[in-house]
Amino acid sequence: MKDGGRFGLCMAIEGVVATALLLGCSEGEDEPIDGVFTPAEWEAVQALSPLPELEPDPYNRYADDPAAAALGQKLFFETRYSGALGDDNACSDCGAVGAPGETGLMGCAYCHQPPSFTDRRSSPDNTSLGVKWATRNTPSLVNVAYYTWYGWAGKQDSLFTQAAGSPESGTNSKGTRLGYAHMLWDHYRGEYDAIFDEPLPDALDPAHPEADRFPASGNPKASVDDPDGAWELMTSQDQEAINRVVANQGKAVAAYERLLVSRDAPFDRYVAGELDAISTSAKRGARLFVGKAGCVECHEGPTFSDNDFHNTGVPQVGEHVAALDEGRYGDVPKLLGHTWNTSSPFSDDALSGKLDGVHQDEADIGKFRTKQLRNVADSAPYFHTGDAKTLRDVVEFYNAGGAEDGYSGVKDDLMVPLNLGEDELDDLVAFLESLTGAPLPAELTTAPPLP
Repeated sequence: MKDGGRFGLCMAIEGVVATALLLGCSEGEDEPIDGVFTPAEWEAVQALSPLPELEPDPYNRYADDPAAAALGQKLFFETRYSGALGDDNACSDCGAVGAPGETGLMGCAYCHQPPSFTDRRSSPDNTSLGVKWATRNTPSLVNVAYYTWYGWAGKQDSLFTQAAGSPESGTNSKGTRLGYAHMLWDHYRGEYDAIFDEPLPDALDPAHPEADRFPASGNPKASVDDPDGAWELMTSQDQEAINRVVANQGKAVAAYERLLVSRDAPFDRYVAGELDAISTSAKRGARLFVGKAGCVECHEGPTFSDNDFHNTGVPQVGEHVAALDEGRYGDVPKLLGHTWNTSSPFSDDALSGKLDGVHQDEADIGKFRTKQLRNVADSAPYFHTGDAKTLRDVVEFYNAGGAEDGYSGVKDDLMVPLNLGEDELDDLVAFLESLTGAPLPAELTTAPPLP
């Protein structure tokens, strides 16, 4: 957000006359549209609705396959691949799902709990407790497929990339590639083989004469200086086969997550002509959003995100939050080295060039991805630290121009004090609350029977 004097809305009246008539104005009148907006402001508001259909995912040819999505939903609620819970789980009131050392208990749905697909389990919930405490807030998965980059700072460049890497995260589930492949063989072989071109390797069967090709557990070693483990003793062909299996499960989970789309917010109905769909306060908030407060400079378009990265001066405070988080700068090397990024052999469009020119740049220190704002009222707490507990906290933070210190890098030039009054802050909150769409179907938010 930034002040209205630098926002500089310069839009023509042409193209808004029909909607102005719908909202009770006649062409040539000087009265504000619906008593609130100038024609230029109303055109800017119209650009925020409706939410379009998802574009095809070039990196995942199974992205819109119903069978893949059905498998992905099961895998989203699956836990049997997960590793041992860490010592962080030795607590009575933090939301632990088991005791340290227990295995097979942690999965995606524990930190992304339906229907909001945020964390309502961990206490405190500014970050999530997986096998150990995370250092960033858990983002919602509702409408997640509309992002261009994934994770708070773009550590993944596709939805399947994120889903492929998550099971072996040392914070989330601490599973292993080999362990996950064996779990698929034991419980999902028929479904998997019916969807993907290459079936699961027969030698995953423990009774197969070459079963020792695929040990029960194993990941690539973390450092070249570490001793070789089970993974390094495998042939490169078998390693690639397991990597493809994990990529495919990621594509199935991504297909499920593409179904988590919420539309028809009160704001959408208002833009479409239903005048009483939102309150007068929310209408004033919309005017501030596209005008004086300048929020639309970053929260643009129907998803309310420019899909870019900004340093908004969020300090590194809160329980379990890292003392230092360099944001995009720190995540780019992880993205470029990711086994399943869009340039990898496991992408269905490895020549897309999405990563061309992406490099570690000191100008990106402390930058985080612009959050989408649809259903934002359901996704508290806010910021990558989870430090803002309410929408009122968020708008007050931006009204102050962000924090003065406690963050890495240089704060974005857009972050300046807005000098909004208390009533204007209330109006912005009312507008943000009007962005909550229709509930997701129950069949998508409940765990299906698992084999």
